[in-house]
Amino acid sequence: MRLYNRNGILYIDINGKRTSSKLQDTPTNRKLLENQYKNTEFYKKFNVKTKGKTVLEFCREVLEEKEKKLQPTTIRSYYSLFQSRIVPFFDKKYPHEITPAKIKDWYSTFKDRTTLNTCVTGILIPAFENAIIDGYIQATPFIVKFPTLKSDYEMKPFTLQEIDLILTYKENPYKHFLGVAFFTGARTGEILALEWKDIDFENKTITINKTRTLGITKNPKTKSSFRVIDMLPQCEFFLREQRKITGLSQNVFLRASGKIFSHSGDLAKGWHKLLKSLNLEKRSIYQTRHTFASNMLSNKEDPLWVSQMLGHKNLNITLEKYTKYLKVEKKGRKTTFLDDEYFSFAQN
Repeated sequence: MRLYNRNGILYIDINGKRTSSKLQDTPTNRKLLENQYKNTEFYKKFNVKTKGKTVLEFCREVLEEKEKKLQPTTIRSYYSLFQSRIVPFFDKKYPHEITPAKIKDWYSTFKDRTTLNTCVTGILIPAFENAIIDGYIQATPFIVKFPTLKSDYEMKPFTLQEIDLILTYKENPYKHFLGVAFFTGARTGEILALEWKDIDFENKTITINKTRTLGITKNPKTKSSFRVIDMLPQCEFFLREQRKITGLSQNVFLRASGKIFSHSGDLAKGWHKLLKSLNLEKRSIYQTRHTFASNMLSNKEDPLWVSQMLGHKNLNITLEKYTKYLKVEKKGRKTTFLDDEYFSFAQN
């Protein structure tokens, strides 16, 4: 923008388009016009069109606000999605240029509904709401329904025979960790964050009140994740064996170097090598959680107890995920699955 005087009146030159401000050329008016250069009302008043802030600028403002409220690991995830999914499509575009049709095209590039939902509800919708408030647009283009997306993720729990094979393999570097995982259903980050003060051998319980991810030990995301769970005999076996290794340390599980694991990804390479050695299908270590739930429900364990062990918000979440494994509800825990005679690792 350039201001110039014509017959004592201030004119505005923007990209070669000259418009009269109808204001006298005075120091006060010049300062006023310069200060209001990026103000929407100013351009409406003098009929000078501008594109204003870009979509990405509005998104960055939303992310800056989220930084004040969210945990570091969560905000990293937001910024990662911003860079990988939002920037490529919305770069150098302005709010008024985005139409519902363009949003629909962008939706078609997603294969995962969770990722799409985070981008839209967590970043873009607040950004466009701010654009409306600031007067850059009058309505949001996000009136298009999410497409039907099928997740590539599939639950592939291990069988009892596979569990025993994994836990008896001599070259298994994570034997004790996996023993706890298979017999608690706890999330990988929750197990990595366990400290010996969380383990109560006398009352046979384990307190889960934190998780480990991206090198940070933090509180779990939901209230239901804070829980005290039963220490099953099989789990106790592996915890007592682990105590012989790291019992003098603060954390239950440590790397061979004696340092704490940063996140579940630290286990991936060794885990996949273990599965390959045992000729087992490659799958994520998170399947240990599904294994616990599916095997317990298949063996007629109380669904409510399973739900509490998993840290689900309510029973409906457990039943929705694992309905196909549910047979007949039974109060109390069935002993067949948890009989030490079944597992060879306990026969010493």
